Amino acid sequence: MFALVLTICYLGGGCEDFVVDAFNTQQQCTVAMQQQGLRQAGCYPIEDFIDGYWIPAHDNADF
Repeated sequence: MFALVLTICYLGGGCEDFVVDAFNTQQQCTVAMQQQGLRQAGCYPIEDFIDGYWIPAHDNADF
């Protein structure tokens, strides 16, 4: 299973990760991310996210 995770960073510092939804396959997760237009999100294995072993993205977006 895969989690669609949205990362929100605040102007005052600090970031938080929010699980938007869970999917059976990575392809389903990626399609949902594209359909919802989420650019600051990613699909990660649920087990890794729950255990804290996942690595969030380090790219900055130009708004």
